Amino acid sequence: MVTTRGKKIKFDLDTSEVEFDDERDVERPAKPALKRRKTKKSKSGEEDSAFTPGSSPGKRKGKATLIQNQLITRRSGRGGKLRDLMNMPVDIFTEICSYLEPHDLRRLALTSKRLWDILMTKEVRHIWKTALTSVPDLPECPTDLNEPQYVCLLYSSECYTIGCTSRGTKADWFHRVRFCSTCYQPKMTGEWTLRHSWSRVELGLKDRTLSQIQEYFNSRHAMRSYSFRRGYYVEALKKAGTKYEALSEEEAEKYLSSLKERREYRIETGRAMREWKNRQLSSRADDIAAEKGARLESIEAKLLEMGWEREDFPMSNKEFKDLVLKDQKLTPKIWQNIRWKLESLLETSRNERLEGEKRQRRRNRESAICNFYRQIVRETMGLPFKHSRVGSILPAIEDILALPSIKPLLEADTETVTEGQWIEVAADVRYIVVKWWRDTLERLVQILEHDTAARPNEANNGDEGTVNSNSENETEEAILGSIEALSTKLSYATSVFGCTDPHHKKMFWFPHNIKHGLSCHSCSSMSELLDQLRPLDSNGQHLVQRLLADLELDPETVRSSEVVLEDQNQKKFLCTRCDESVARYMDLNDLIEHYLDHQKWFDDVKKAVRDSPDSCYPFQAVNSELPKIVNDHDWVSHDALLARQDNKERKEAVLKLQRSFRREELTDPLSETEGSDSVWSMLGGFVRRERTCMLCPTSYSPHPCSTRRIELHIRSKHDKVPDLKNDTTLEIFSLSNPCPS
Repeated sequence: MVTTRGKKIKFDLDTSEVEFDDERDVERPAKPALKRRKTKKSKSGEEDSAFTPGSSPGKRKGKATLIQNQLITRRSGRGGKLRDLMNMPVDIFTEICSYLEPHDLRRLALTSKRLWDILMTKEVRHIWKTALTSVPDLPECPTDLNEPQYVCLLYSSECYTIGCTSRGTKADWFHRVRFCSTCYQPKMTGEWTLRHSWSRVELGLKDRTLSQIQEYFNSRHAMRSYSFRRGYYVEALKKAGTKYEALSEEEAEKYLSSLKERREYRIETGRAMREWKNRQLSSRADDIAAEKGARLESIEAKLLEMGWEREDFPMSNKEFKDLVLKDQKLTPKIWQNIRWKLESLLETSRNERLEGEKRQRRRNRESAICNFYRQIVRETMGLPFKHSRVGSILPAIEDILALPSIKPLLEADTETVTEGQWIEVAADVRYIVVKWWRDTLERLVQILEHDTAARPNEANNGDEGTVNSNSENETEEAILGSIEALSTKLSYATSVFGCTDPHHKKMFWFPHNIKHGLSCHSCSSMSELLDQLRPLDSNGQHLVQRLLADLELDPETVRSSEVVLEDQNQKKFLCTRCDESVARYMDLNDLIEHYLDHQKWFDDVKKAVRDSPDSCYPFQAVNSELPKIVNDHDWVSHDALLARQDNKERKEAVLKLQRSFRREELTDPLSETEGSDSVWSMLGGFVRRERTCMLCPTSYSPHPCSTRRIELHIRSKHDKVPDLKNDTTLEIFSLSNPCPS
């Protein structure tokens, strides 16, 4: 076999070639001396003339140039497939070559040394030009390349380094070279390497020379690459720099001008070659995709005729894809070779599909049972809200699926469970659910009645779907009656729950205590959820009754679902123990928390005052009495009104009073400016003086506030006339809106 590597493609160019040609010739491989078979000398030397005018060395050169139309005679004793090609007239051979594509013409030249000698001469240059002209949209051959070099640059994948046999090269269209990944590293360099001395390539040039010629050898404009990527051909820089240093100053200027013109030409032609090559690659990719698609369609048609289904095609299987997605036409022989492999893969895929469909049908049945089950739970619980985490507190779905009546539905290989099938077995599930809900409501009643001795699930071994031994024979109707009675008892407005978490201070009525537990606590069962709730103490329960009585609501008959829960977002109750100037309208929840917070403050501050020495109050005399603390929110001390519900006119009057009070808050009697004449800030607000109470123990005084609020605090909490100089201290300055809403 004749090797095609190491061939040198080069014409004897005109004298107009430039420095860029030299940089290419340095790396081009020389034509190797192929061994020739020794043959007997022909008797008639005139008939053996070769068609290699101007290229064959030695004595044959003169003979080959005499007769152009002589038959080409092969001198080897043994002919091959090309023996007839070598014996045809030259004009016929030239005519045949003119119909070849450029890459086919190059491959023909690489098949043997004799054809190489024939096609690599100036006399057949018109053949190469004709071949290039036949390619649509191909840019013209650049003037710094001859036609075979141009074809090699466009179509070849060989490395330009002498002795390198690697393929898969990367082309640089500006420098007209191709290098493999191994040779690309030393042959090409980047701007970063040239710029920094510690990593600079050894070119043997002066820094001034490099700075002058560097910009004319950067290929990034033609290659569309970043400036710091490798875009400089090392050999081209060396040659141009060496020549530049040998020229005089005037000649150097002309040389730089010529380099600039050649650089612009190379950028223009390089971009054209790059765009054409990209279009060719894209077109080739489309052709390959079309060939793969045609092969896939043919195989699919054959497999469907054999009885396979399209769902059985394992397109995610790499082995299957490699067999059906090839850019190779499907012939009968190829089909016979791959048929048994495809059938084996299809059989495995069909078994996996059928098994997956069976699992999916079971999941569908489980999902249908779960939906029917949740529907029964919602109907039984009758909650006025929907919550995504309700399922976490229900009896486990595994217990429902394990019921003797449910198990056959789950094991039957059907698509899903219909409503008719569910109705036949729903009674067993409903019975478990109503017992579980009845036990939950009983536990809530126990929490309200402080029955902490009876812990959940101690007598019935679990609260999900079980009842006491004495209730095993209870009917569903009896259990539903118990649920109705328990729900009625829990729905009274006096059935108030709190939360064991100190961060949650709100009060909850049934069934919103369950909603709170689902939203704020991670509970996996109803027992865990109920452990988060606590009832109010006796004072708290008495407070609720007092507030309901003050609001003219009967504590023994009013339902939380009718009065309290519907008014949760309507803040229309006002505390009568607070000064109307600073009071705010609240709902019943806020009223309860308001009184409980004040009661806790009073108990804590009373203990702090009793235990604190006189030194806590340096402004008083040594023997003075401790300040008096008044519990103005003590609902147990007397029967005065705790809260009221204002009508629209009364509410507007209170809000007007509060707006006037906020304007007066800007006035500080001890400051130089008062009221609306206060200093106006650059940020758009009034300067307000805020004070703290010195009569309260440390950490119990209110936050720094205006003088008017401190005066109200001292009158109500300490039962004395305020003395701003001795009872208060100026805390901070702040910006405030003079008319807050």
